[in-house]
Amino acid sequence: MIDFTKESQSRVLRVAEMRAEGQKVCQEDIHIVGAMDIHPEFDEIWQEGELACYPREIDGKVVNPFVHIVLHVRINRQIQNEEPYFVSIAHRRLTGQGSDPHESLHAIISEYADIYFETFRKGESFDHLAYQVRIEALNYVKKD
Repeated sequence: MIDFTKESQSRVLRVAEMRAEGQKVCQEDIHIVGAMDIHPEFDEIWQEGELACYPREIDGKVVNPFVHIVLHVRINRQIQNEEPYFVSIAHRRLTGQGSDPHESLHAIISEYADIYFETFRKGESFDHLAYQVRIEALNYVKKD
């Protein structure tokens, strides 16, 4: 499982280097590569080593590339494993309403991250019920 630890930072950076060099990665790291592939705006950042794990402004938004990749991997696994079940249902519903699959994934990531980091800051456990309520309430709103 990939998380927000120093060990995971090293792993993500190692995978980024292997990806840049065209090396094969183990099956376990395929999800990391997949998340990196849909975020080419991070490619140059990975070359910065540990500095790639700090927030920065990208396309007018403050983003931490490492955290973003971890969140992608976590939510992708939830969707693929249908665990919790409501995440995959919401992803299908959002894409069925016209949302791009990546955009749908980001909507779910946003809700997960809000709950995760709020409870983490308070020293509390992740609120699974709040997650379910928020995910089930998601609807696609077309951007103009």
